[in-house]
Amino acid sequence: MSPATRFPLRKKEDFSLGNPGAVQSMLVIHQGALGDFIVALPTLQTLRKTFPKAKLVLMGYPRILELVDKRCYAEEIVSVDQKGMASFFVRGGELDPGLSRFFSTFDLIVIFGKDAEGPVVGNLRQISEGHVLHINSFPPWNERVHMIDHLLRELRRYNFSVEEQDPKLFLTKADQTWGLTYCKKKGLTEEERAKAVVVHPGSGSKRKVWPLERFLDLIRTLQEDLQSRILIVLGPAEGGEIQKAFEGIQWDMGPKAPLLIKGLSLLGLASVIEGCRLFLGNDSGITHMAAAVGLPTVAIFGATDPTIWSPRGKKVVVVRKDIPCAPCSQEAFFQCQQVECLKAIGVEDVLEGIDRLEV
Repeated sequence: MSPATRFPLRKKEDFSLGNPGAVQSMLVIHQGALGDFIVALPTLQTLRKTFPKAKLVLMGYPRILELVDKRCYAEEIVSVDQKGMASFFVRGGELDPGLSRFFSTFDLIVIFGKDAEGPVVGNLRQISEGHVLHINSFPPWNERVHMIDHLLRELRRYNFSVEEQDPKLFLTKADQTWGLTYCKKKGLTEEERAKAVVVHPGSGSKRKVWPLERFLDLIRTLQEDLQSRILIVLGPAEGGEIQKAFEGIQWDMGPKAPLLIKGLSLLGLASVIEGCRLFLGNDSGITHMAAAVGLPTVAIFGATDPTIWSPRGKKVVVVRKDIPCAPCSQEAFFQCQQVECLKAIGVEDVLEGIDRLEV
């Protein structure tokens, strides 16, 4: 039986879950950043549970998607940055033949995006022999609903049965062995790694970054109080000032100085931090990833609204200050230069957040 026979209609209101076994192949297109992808994991989990026999292929950015490739969520990943994909972002244009054939093979395509009536959704519906479902990536700015709840609500519009759940990443034994080996090469024993505190001082936006000098003071305090090795994660978004500051602190603190973790893939980083004691970071994708691998997590929030964007997990604490202008409106967020909401958070506030985790 062809996909066209199984799904003769393509409109949203015609979609039926009456025969989930009929869906043998499913494509999910997600072009978001790391944090956006992590909060979408419960949505992917719902799709897997609803269509347990379907092969699930993910299209997006491979450096992010490799976190779930053949690790519970997807059997295959493909890059959205490939020749011919641009034709699907043009309304009424000539679509790439190879990609058209590729898309037409799926019984179900689920696409995350802002515009349900945009050219990508329209073009996919034009060539697809199965159903195309659109998931609105973001709730209205003034609607204070958590992103996870919003995305699950989007599935509920199509009559999916959804359950509240936290995002989870599932690393393989090979991943865990790689992480352990990496730590040993860095000079960490298994016992030291289990007690290690991971600190990520950066974020994708400077308006989300706690002052650098506070991070440095916090690290010195933790070094004394917890007697734990500190792992400092430095990624491409962390500029020269941050790099120099944390390289300098290594000289100041002797043989037990913090270890710098940089140059790793996201999968490599997840494999390293999974077995650690605690994670401290700003509102960032890395912080969401840390919570998703089960790490007790303290997230420092300022301008952004934790009601919408906080990481979720069994052991997650958000540290923030109630000031009149926080969280920001959409316009104010991009105009703000002072970031008083983050400057108001002291080292003692973060230490109190750690105490609440009881790690």
